[in-house]
Amino acid sequence: MDELKHQVMINQFVLTAGCAADQAKQLLQAAHWQFETALSAFFQETNIPYGHHHQM
Repeated sequence: MDELKHQVMINQFVLTAGCAADQAKQLLQAAHWQFETALSAFFQETNIPYGHHHQM
């Protein structure tokens, strides 16, 4: 059951952060599957302001 839950979280992370599934899984595992913690870590690592690459 946890495997399905984790896969859903990985998919959601990929959609939110725009990263690869492998990277999402590593970040989520490192954050003990705390979604917000992993997302914060991702954006701190990239040092790219959110939405910066979506400007027209």
